[in-house]
Amino acid sequence: MEIVLKYLLLLRSVVIVGQLLGLVVIDHGFHVEVPWWPVLTTLAMLTALTVYSWRDLRVPRSVPARAFLVQLLADIAALSVLVFFTGGSLNPFITLFLLPIIFAAAALPSLHTAIVAGAAALAYTTLMFVHQPVHHVSTHVRGIDLHIWGMWYGFLLSAACVAAFVARIARALREQDAALADAREQVLRNERIVALGTLAAGTAHELGTPLATMSIIAQDLAADLAGQPGLKRAVQLLQGELHRCKKTLAQLAVDAGQLPAEEGGRVSLATFLEQLWTDFRSLNPGVELRHDGVERGDACDIVVDRTLRQALLNILNNAAEASNRTVTVSGTWTNVRVTLEIEDDGPGISGEVRPKLGRDVVSSKDGGMGIGIYLAATTIQRFGGSVQFMPRPRGGTRVRVELPLSPLRADPK
Repeated sequence: MEIVLKYLLLLRSVVIVGQLLGLVVIDHGFHVEVPWWPVLTTLAMLTALTVYSWRDLRVPRSVPARAFLVQLLADIAALSVLVFFTGGSLNPFITLFLLPIIFAAAALPSLHTAIVAGAAALAYTTLMFVHQPVHHVSTHVRGIDLHIWGMWYGFLLSAACVAAFVARIARALREQDAALADAREQVLRNERIVALGTLAAGTAHELGTPLATMSIIAQDLAADLAGQPGLKRAVQLLQGELHRCKKTLAQLAVDAGQLPAEEGGRVSLATFLEQLWTDFRSLNPGVELRHDGVERGDACDIVVDRTLRQALLNILNNAAEASNRTVTVSGTWTNVRVTLEIEDDGPGISGEVRPKLGRDVVSSKDGGMGIGIYLAATTIQRFGGSVQFMPRPRGGTRVRVELPLSPLRADPK
């Protein structure tokens, strides 16, 4: 309602100027007697109401339908006074009575619209019988029919106002529809994340019991094989792997609980990225990581969020699985934003799958579920960032990650 009221005030200002200009041309150009005192008084009062309303709208607030109705009725009253002193229903500006009805139909409930339409119709009908005629020498001046040309001018003014109003309202409705569509999509994505988190927590709980049983059996085997060093080392390796599985599942359950970022700890951005490279190398020993292209900006401390670390690591791991030998990381960071471009030298992603990556649970790998990339993109978007997947000219895929630093800063600026 507030945006429609702004449009009304803007178009009212145009109509005031247009009416004043038209009356000046008629009075001075064609020597038609215009009663300037009531005309200027009415236009001054309408201008004062417009200025007051503009000042009142400087403070963002909800505009009730009743207040908007009062504005439209004030327009009808002012136009009625102007038309009364300038010829009544014969005045070409009589078509301006349509404008309040159009605004009411676009913004007000049915009852209020009916009130505005009834008031305009009543004013028009009354002015057919009650008005002051305009005195002029002749309806034709220099071969020009004043009434016809006045109707033409009134039509242009009305048409311009209606076209501008409808175009602005249509654009506002399109923007609102787009915002609603984005909100619905975000709700669906959040529902998927909750479902995946619940699944992760349930999986961690279900696998905890068999892992505990296997750990006990492994301990017994290690005790029974004390005299066989070769087999004992194998059992100890098995115990280590079981411990790693239990630790991973425990971390999975913790992450499913969405712990806050403050539990991570403060670290510099440079250290955070170096730790990320180290984690990548430990998980992908057969893939070369090149990151000489990351240009460092100002020193910045952030609060590490485990979900963000895992999201970036998921994207790097996905590049490692797709690459033949090398994963290259380039980009920049400033005091407000980090931009990373992660490239692999693999076969690339098909054009059908690429637009869906990060938006839906899809995968370009045989047997892949696509959950990792989906969760990574959603996590980065939760921090206000974005993930884009693009083909490389020489084959492979380039992933651009942009992440604002304000949600992560240890010392917000």
